[in-house]
Amino acid sequence: MTLSNLPDVLYNINPGFADTRILAVKNFWRRAQILNNYKNELSLFDEYIVNNGETPETIAQEYYSNPFYNWTILIANDIVNYHDQWPRSNIALNEYVFSKYENPGATKQYETTEVTDDSGNILLKAGLVVPSTYTLTYSDSGGFPVTVAPVVPVSFYEYEDRLNEEKEKIQIIKPDLIEDFVQAYEKILLRGGDLSIGLSFSDIKL
Repeated sequence: MTLSNLPDVLYNINPGFADTRILAVKNFWRRAQILNNYKNELSLFDEYIVNNGETPETIAQEYYSNPFYNWTILIANDIVNYHDQWPRSNIALNEYVFSKYENPGATKQYETTEVTDDSGNILLKAGLVVPSTYTLTYSDSGGFPVTVAPVVPVSFYEYEDRLNEEKEKIQIIKPDLIEDFVQAYEKILLRGGDLSIGLSFSDIKL
């Protein structure tokens, strides 16, 4: 099962109806409908952190004893571009960052650090993008003004590493439910036939 298994749709890419220009594409609208049917079923999924160098195939082999169920992991996380959406290994991340930026260690932006008062109340959240000269003034427990500069630089490499860490947080379908999911997915996928015709977006039948 791959994206090639999606049904086709003949879509008119010309907004005019008199001179139609038909393009055959994969019906991603059908795929989106399937995702909507399942994404709110929290009992269907387990949270998973992708380890360094793991791929959908290795995870599928570990959890389902079937590497060809790799597509279910991509579907569950709405991944359509593996290169951009799947977390990179440490080596791949280094190669990507050093090819993208002339100086990965240079400062990309400045962000706040957390600031709390004497009672532990949060006055400023961490991670807000601010100017390098940003300061915060507040009153301490005695009513005296306190001025701090809760700012730290974030390099291009740190920024990309953070984005990559976010990609590592995925959902996988529980092993005891995977067979039911595969059967239901294939049934919904082919519902309505292998081909749809649409002169406009509203004409596409899911």
